[in-house]
Amino acid sequence: MTENDINTKQKFLELLLKEDTKELGLSDLIQIQEKFNDPLILSVIIHQLIEERKKTNNILLELREKYDSLQFLVKNNIKTKQEQNTDVYNILPEIDDKIISFIKVKQKVDAEMVQNEFNYKGSNAASQRLNKLVNNGYLRKVQAGRKVYFIVR
Repeated sequence: MTENDINTKQKFLELLLKEDTKELGLSDLIQIQEKFNDPLILSVIIHQLIEERKKTNNILLELREKYDSLQFLVKNNIKTKQEQNTDVYNILPEIDDKIISFIKVKQKVDAEMVQNEFNYKGSNAASQRLNKLVNNGYLRKVQAGRKVYFIVR
């Protein structure tokens, strides 16, 4: 390699890589460039690029399919399974019905009041029952200091 070639490469690499040429050094960059002349190295790099491209294409295909299905649902105003389940009327167990009626009368209750009224052995059982009703959307939880009250929605 002539000195003119080296100077030309150095100027080109400095323009292309800017600050990175100082870290790598010109001789390192020339060695890397010479390795790329080896067909085996090039074939390995191309193979890796092809594999990465396949993975990317698969991800994009999955995203496109999900987007298309969402677009179809929105366009046709079709309800999802979760939305369809909200149309079903749930019949509550008798004890839950009584608890809700009790709360309607009292307007707000805590777990201890439900425990005493419905003869639960511990406040944990009453709390679990009340929290289940909150999760199902029948009650709302309101915290006042250290007490947690439950009210009907």
